[in-house]
Amino acid sequence: MMNISKRESELAVYLDKQPYMTELDGITLKIAKNVFPSNFGITSSFFGQFMLQQKPGNTALDMGCGSGYFAFVLKKMGCQSVLGVDFNQDAVRCATENVQFNPTLAPVNFLHSDLFINVPAIRFDLIVFNFNYYPSNGDFGLNADGGQEILKRFFSQVSAYITPQTRIYIPYSYFVGAEHDPKSICTRFGFFAEIVATITNQSGEHVVYEVMQA
Repeated sequence: MMNISKRESELAVYLDKQPYMTELDGITLKIAKNVFPSNFGITSSFFGQFMLQQKPGNTALDMGCGSGYFAFVLKKMGCQSVLGVDFNQDAVRCATENVQFNPTLAPVNFLHSDLFINVPAIRFDLIVFNFNYYPSNGDFGLNADGGQEILKRFFSQVSAYITPQTRIYIPYSYFVGAEHDPKSICTRFGFFAEIVATITNQSGEHVVYEVMQA
């Protein structure tokens, strides 16, 4: 059975390589020091390939952008205006640098912000949030509160940045525990979540939720 300690030991292998270059879905990425590796594990590739099959929106937000991978996916799928946001300043610098490696997807803008604090007052058509539920030890600019608290804060703030038609997509891996499950957390803030994609591997079952206002 997969657990977070085992995942952290696997993650350490990737962190030892930083900085390094990689490619995902035709997107070239530099993974800088102290930036969560987009090519680690199944969640990013599974979620990215799912998103590339979805309808684009005019305005899109990649919350917790890391290296910028999902922001570039949003642009690649046809979104016109894309903003990537991260609490980790190293990630924002890394993602901004990655624009030069993907000139056909430019422009993509990146912003340092603790969730929505510095995000301009825009109503987004599409939001992706590949939230960090581990490690919760301060790495990658992550607060030591774990995924549950981040999701609570996200859903308490997001209403000011969406319309009734906004689609929010959040991936989730069941091995991290029910207390971090977006489906149960979002209902407390007037949202509902539906599973729109599922994949299973040696670490368990992984899903993508589409979240909308109830």
